[in-house]
Amino acid sequence: MTTPADDMEMEKIAEDELSKLQRQFRVMEIDRATVMSSVQPTLRMQKNIISTLNTELDKVMMELKLTKSTSNLLDNAKTRERLVVLLKEHEKYAAEVKEHRGFITELDFLLRQVQKEIKALKTKGTEKVYANTLTNQTVITQLENRLDTAMKKFNAVNCDNYKMRLEIDRLLRDRQFFNGIWKNQIKRLMDGKAQILELVEQAITTYDQREEWCSKLEALKEKAAIDYRKHCLEVRELQRQLDHSMKLEEFLRTKGTVRLTAADAKAEAKRLEQQEEEMRTYNNYINILDAIKEFTGENDVDKLIQEFSRREEENYALFNYINEVNTELKNLSDNVKMLKDNIEEETAKHQAKLYKQQDSIESLRLTLEGRRQATAHAKQLYDKNTDVLTSLLQQIHSLALASECDSLPLLKLLGKSFVINVTNARLYIKSLEKKITEIVDIIKLDEAIQRQMESKERTPPSSRRRRARARTPALPANTTALPARHRDNAQITTHA
Repeated sequence: MTTPADDMEMEKIAEDELSKLQRQFRVMEIDRATVMSSVQPTLRMQKNIISTLNTELDKVMMELKLTKSTSNLLDNAKTRERLVVLLKEHEKYAAEVKEHRGFITELDFLLRQVQKEIKALKTKGTEKVYANTLTNQTVITQLENRLDTAMKKFNAVNCDNYKMRLEIDRLLRDRQFFNGIWKNQIKRLMDGKAQILELVEQAITTYDQREEWCSKLEALKEKAAIDYRKHCLEVRELQRQLDHSMKLEEFLRTKGTVRLTAADAKAEAKRLEQQEEEMRTYNNYINILDAIKEFTGENDVDKLIQEFSRREEENYALFNYINEVNTELKNLSDNVKMLKDNIEEETAKHQAKLYKQQDSIESLRLTLEGRRQATAHAKQLYDKNTDVLTSLLQQIHSLALASECDSLPLLKLLGKSFVINVTNARLYIKSLEKKITEIVDIIKLDEAIQRQMESKERTPPSSRRRRARARTPALPANTTALPARHRDNAQITTHA
């Protein structure tokens, strides 16, 4: 069983949560408004682009339809046939020109041959030359005539080609001019269609308004006819009652003296009472009407009826507006309920996301611990390797100092310290390698000399030992700088 303090605390928590959700809702509304305000220009621009593209598409489709019309197809077919004929004529004339050019080249070749023969004949006797000159002149004249005719034909063909080109250019200009006029006419047609469509839309709207007004007028006429019939029926009924009362009054007047019975007296009293009641009702209506006239300040009954009708319409419009507002409030309440459901759903998602983030944080923490352990292990290995490298460098340094390498005095002259490190360790190693290669060369040289001596002299081992002793001082001066261990190795190798 809950206590009042717990209920108060729960209500406070619920109020805090409600205020928080309201703040979030307001922020979401502000974000939505900003997004809509930023998106509306782009949407408007895209709608304008789409509308322009649709209009261009309609224009293109209209142009395609117009180009596919029978008249345009016939004109294009005629133009195509005309161009085919002109191309065939051009090919024929080009072939003729090519043929005539071949004739001209052949005639030039023959002329050159004739000139060569003339030169050859000039070298011979003048008599033979004079005899052949006539024949050559006739041949030359014939060839010149042929050349003249060929040139005339060639010029005629060129003239025809020039005329054809001029005709083709003229036709192309006419076609371009026709296309320009055609485009202008199409544009005017499209503008006229747009105006016609606009006028048709305006006519449709006016026709709809006319239909609406006609329907309202018919309704008013029907209502007026119904009211008129009702009024006529009421007038007839009143006239009938008036006639009946007049006849009754005349009948009673003709009777003169009539004995009144108790029933007649009672009926007369009831009638008088009814008349008094009707008079009171009439006076009450008159008073009410006078009060209405005094309140409104209007004495015309028709104007009062119109004002009453207007107020009735205003009240009906206000009633409709109130209904619309109620429906809108209902929709807004539904939207608020839906937004609350969405907020609850988002809150649940947020909680799930928080739980998921906590799980990921735990996994990342475990991964971090593993990485830290791996880093510590790697650091230990690094320290161990550093110690090993330091000891190795120290041994290399001691070995280099013991072997008295050539590069160590150079370092000393350069002002470098003898402390070995990673940068100058390579220099020490190279110096040691050089020293070792020198020692190996010396040992090989000693072995070669020993083999040569053995090949020259075949003596007992004692003499061989004496030669070895006598040969040891012949080593280079560099061997003195070797450590004792290397000298012993060298002597052992030599004795071997």
